[in-house]
Amino acid sequence: MKTKKLGMKLFISVVIMCIVASTINFNSIKATLYTDLPVSYIDDNFPASYMPYINALKEEHPNWVFKAVHTGLDWNTALSHETYEVNAGISLVEDIYGAEWKRDGQNYYQDGNYVTASKQAVAYVMDPRNFLCDSGIFQFEALRYVEGVQTVEAINGVLGATPMGGEYKDKYKSYGTWYDLGTTYAELIHSLSAQVGINPVHIASRIRQENSGNIINNSLINGDYGVYNFFNIGAYDSSSGSAVSNGVQYARNNGWTSVSAAMLGGIQYIYDKYVKWGQNTIYFERFDVNNPGTAQWLLGTGYMTNIFGAKNEANITYNAYSSCGMLESAFEFDIPVYENMPEEPVSMPVPSDVTFVPDNTLVYLDDPSDSGAVDEFWIRSGPDTLATLMDVIYETQDGQENRTKFTRIGIGQNTLYDKIQYEDGRIGYILKKWIYEYQYTKVESVSLNTTYSQLNIGDTIKLDATVTPDNATDKSVIWSSSNNDVATVDNNGNVTAVGEGNVTITVVTNDQSKSAICNIDVVQNRVTSISLERDEYTLKVGQSMHIKPIILPSTAENKEYTIQTGNLNIVKIDGKNIVGVAPGETIVTFISDDGEYRTTAKIIVNSDENYEDIVIDESLQLENNVLSKIDLSNNTVANIKSKINTNYDIKFIDIEGNELADNDHVGTGTKVQFLKNNEKVNEYTVIVYGDVDGSGIINARDLLVLQRYILKKIELQPIQIKASVINKQDDEPKAVDLLKIQRHILGLYVIEQ
Repeated sequence: MKTKKLGMKLFISVVIMCIVASTINFNSIKATLYTDLPVSYIDDNFPASYMPYINALKEEHPNWVFKAVHTGLDWNTALSHETYEVNAGISLVEDIYGAEWKRDGQNYYQDGNYVTASKQAVAYVMDPRNFLCDSGIFQFEALRYVEGVQTVEAINGVLGATPMGGEYKDKYKSYGTWYDLGTTYAELIHSLSAQVGINPVHIASRIRQENSGNIINNSLINGDYGVYNFFNIGAYDSSSGSAVSNGVQYARNNGWTSVSAAMLGGIQYIYDKYVKWGQNTIYFERFDVNNPGTAQWLLGTGYMTNIFGAKNEANITYNAYSSCGMLESAFEFDIPVYENMPEEPVSMPVPSDVTFVPDNTLVYLDDPSDSGAVDEFWIRSGPDTLATLMDVIYETQDGQENRTKFTRIGIGQNTLYDKIQYEDGRIGYILKKWIYEYQYTKVESVSLNTTYSQLNIGDTIKLDATVTPDNATDKSVIWSSSNNDVATVDNNGNVTAVGEGNVTITVVTNDQSKSAICNIDVVQNRVTSISLERDEYTLKVGQSMHIKPIILPSTAENKEYTIQTGNLNIVKIDGKNIVGVAPGETIVTFISDDGEYRTTAKIIVNSDENYEDIVIDESLQLENNVLSKIDLSNNTVANIKSKINTNYDIKFIDIEGNELADNDHVGTGTKVQFLKNNEKVNEYTVIVYGDVDGSGIINARDLLVLQRYILKKIELQPIQIKASVINKQDDEPKAVDLLKIQRHILGLYVIEQ
């Protein structure tokens, strides 16, 4: 692995006997971002393209915690800075890789046998979605120390196969002589990392990356000169000396003359140079894109130049935890998110003659050569054994009905792999020799119950998709909106209008990708209906009555209306008032200016000389034939009747049309009818605020009825709607009205009548 930081160069000596030299210096990068740095923020909200992979990991490892680190950086900008477009030495691959991994397919040597990587190669390793799998995820593990998770056993899992975890696990060399360390390297790394506050498993992995945990090879800077440099810090060729001499001198200058001092100094170096500035995961050490508010620049400092550095180190960490049986610990992963990312994970580089013919066939995996045995299939993030191992599928039963089903979305050309998609949306590659077409009834078409609708902001509509044929095997569909700022749609086809404009709602079948659309115009607060609290009103000759209609929605911009009379000889219209002219009956019509919605009411006009007086006690209130201010402590028919002085006969009819007895409660919607010779001559309607169901008692049933109305499960009469608006101002009830009724029932609030 090639590594560097602020002009310092760190190296690996993986089973080699010398330290690789390099002349690349990151301080020479002139395109680094130094000003107007975006500050990252962390939350739980990942883009939709991440979620299939995150959800799969959550299901497998419920204790794992996943955080989205929103870098604020544009994907293409960040990618350019991490490729030769800005600096030819910032991202490298070994020259043994195929042409597709290299810039222009050529060997542009930058450091030993390392050459400039292609832009596609960098994009592949830089896209976090390609590594949201069991092993790859550990390049996003938070590098802070967590007690109980990063144990000595886990560190031994990293060092176990190396000299520092084996024969020399508790020995060190000084000027050629071996001594007892007094502890093990695993214990020392754990103790010192905890002291600094950094993940000790990461530190052990970094040591293994730098020198394979080998304290015999490269011993020149691990004891032969009486100094120690476990991370090869400062070990780079320069005009003043070789990599070895520079590494030794760096250790001597920093007083690293003991194992503990060198180990602590190296750990502190990694923390001070990287972690505390925002490079607090292996990924962020490779790609300098995270600014938690402390970074002095971005896209200019990387611990490693090998594009596989973070991936390789993550594999070491994963294997360490796995060997210790610790994979179900409460790990936290900080996963970067960029602005304007590609919709799908970036595909890995493939030879120019490798292409994929689009396909949409339901398939399953099988190895018919070993019928009855458990089949194991490896699914990768690209069409090559170099690609990340995304998943391992075990199939225990033969027969297509018993096998995991995928959709083959690409048939590979000049490659042994096909491209498949999981039901949850994840995309992977599998050897085509294991793929078999699933025999089933395919989808032929899909249609919607409507192809056009006009909605107000805040309105909802349910779109129903019909998939044919009716016996299609997979009738599942995916909904989408062309503009979520205008309208959104959920997984069940429920559309919610959000902002003014035009939007297309599309439904696509998972099988065969058949589609249908509905165009929706979202308008700014247009009238949708007009209604009245009652369907009949009574007045006398010469009397003027103002009846205010209910116009919805309450947010409608134009709530003006006009009134028309059916007979000018009985009533006339004076502005918004209805005036009795002569005895009789007629129909008046209310018309909204916006949309010309209509509603009607019967008007009964009685002669002045035959209209006997009705006197209402001042404790009650009568307005537009609506009787209010009912005393809930004594709202029986007998009590209300005692407050009305008239020669007419009085009858009380509840909201359901039943005549009430003297000891019954008077509630919302109750009709107080005045009769002469058994003929109705006048009628009042009772309203009790909070009594939504009309029982005359405010209780839990009112909460249930109102809740179902708000959820559009039931319809209510206009007088019930008015009774549910506790502040007496709004046209429609809201959630706060539910709360007020609930608090009234609990004795914490009094609803004024």
